[in-house]
Amino acid sequence: MRGTVYAVLALAVLTTALAGCTGVPGVEQTEQFDRTVAVEPESDLVVINHNGNVAVNVREGEDVGITAVKRSAYGRGELNRVGIEVTEGDPLRVETVHTGFNPQVSVDYTISLPPTVVLQRVESSNGRIELSGVRVDETVIRTSNGRVIVDGAPGGDLTATSSNGRIEIRGAEGYVTATTSNAGITVEDCGGIAGLATSNGAISAEISAIRGDVTVSSSNAGITIRFAEDLDARVVATTSNGRIAVHDLLLQLGESTGTSVSGTLGSGGPTVTVKTSNAGIDLFGP
Repeated sequence: MRGTVYAVLALAVLTTALAGCTGVPGVEQTEQFDRTVAVEPESDLVVINHNGNVAVNVREGEDVGITAVKRSAYGRGELNRVGIEVTEGDPLRVETVHTGFNPQVSVDYTISLPPTVVLQRVESSNGRIELSGVRVDETVIRTSNGRVIVDGAPGGDLTATSSNGRIEIRGAEGYVTATTSNAGITVEDCGGIAGLATSNGAISAEISAIRGDVTVSSSNAGITIRFAEDLDARVVATTSNGRIAVHDLLLQLGESTGTSVSGTLGSGGPTVTVKTSNAGIDLFGP
């Protein structure tokens, strides 16, 4: 009996020791970073993360509020291998810095901006990126294995890129470019479309304006496009092993087969190419 008790105690000690070693997860440890930075109106912001979520929103005032939460299930020593670096200036730069090789740490950011500050770039991986009401201008958003969600983006153009993550953009004033894979794309109430592409994901988009030839493409998933009433463009839609349907759209048909439709909207103009395979395409009017 005594030998059994010793064995149980030894196992408990060994388990506790292993939980603090890299490679053996234990209880999650967290550490929070908070900072407020004064910025000039119309200045830019860049956010570089390596593993985790980034949320950027708008608040009143002239300061940028930065909150970062580091998380690790591999001991507090892992948290110490990751720092949050804030470089003041224009642009203001917020970056996750690794002091060791591949630390087992994720960092989640919440950043609040004055309405005049422009978000220039956000990069991350294994996490989602969310923007809410943030001013953009030729802004680039890039992540992997995470969603990109934009709810209101006054200003200029916006480019969103992900892999294995859905992209949803609503209320962007400028032109939108979105690219992902293995997930869908939704674009609504935006200033215009510059290009949309995915694979193994459906696309639903409203096209209010174009400024050159535009391609909307997927594979193995359907595409639904709603065109603005006053859009002047040429439309070419093609699929394989699917059907193409035109709904309440004043499209002057040039060609219509089972898997291909082309025609003109308004007085014509740049070409909107819509293509997929093994799925259907639906073209709607306003």
